[in-house]
Amino acid sequence: MKLIENRYHGITVDSSTFAGNSHEFKEEISQIIESSKGKKLLWISIPIEKSDFIPVLTNLGFEFHHCSEKSLMLVKKLVKDPVIPTAKTYTAGVGAIVLDETRLLVVKNRFSTGYKLPGGHIDADETIKYALKREVFEETGVKVEFESIVNIGHFMKGQFGEPGLYLVCTAKAITKEITIHDSSEIMEAKWMDAEQFLDSAEINNYNKSVVKTVVENK
Repeated sequence: MKLIENRYHGITVDSSTFAGNSHEFKEEISQIIESSKGKKLLWISIPIEKSDFIPVLTNLGFEFHHCSEKSLMLVKKLVKDPVIPTAKTYTAGVGAIVLDETRLLVVKNRFSTGYKLPGGHIDADETIKYALKREVFEETGVKVEFESIVNIGHFMKGQFGEPGLYLVCTAKAITKEITIHDSSEIMEAKWMDAEQFLDSAEINNYNKSVVKTVVENK
């Protein structure tokens, strides 16, 4: 197997050079552990098609670190109490404040009452700007241009119990016509008078506070 060393005294096993079966894999990893004196951490990313290798590693003292849809990263401590970089423990989302004079672009989804700002999760391969444009277009059909981040909310209980970061941004409308592309989630999208939005009892206080700040400080 090919080993890649880093400046933090760790070793990563190149997953493209894995042994053919789990027995051979176990023997090679055991040899690597024995020959890695002086190193602090041993990292191995297991692709989903090799998931039968995961019990081999956990039996050798590896622990889960982070995962994606197609792979799982495991790490083994080679010394006592090494510093292990923290994996991402939160989701990130974006919300858009899009004003047209006194009108605010809002949506109503199938999972909550009242109107809210258009937006959603930032995907793994997206920038904040791209996610903002994509979410607004999918939910309203309005094309926007990113302007600035105006607030970052940190919420402790997300969809799966994890913390979440919510970045509220202002954006300029390039088009104005409403066309919902994500009809599976969005029930309604429209331009609403900003004061009506701020006066509504169905709008949560967080959304009200960020919209009010933008309206009063154009």
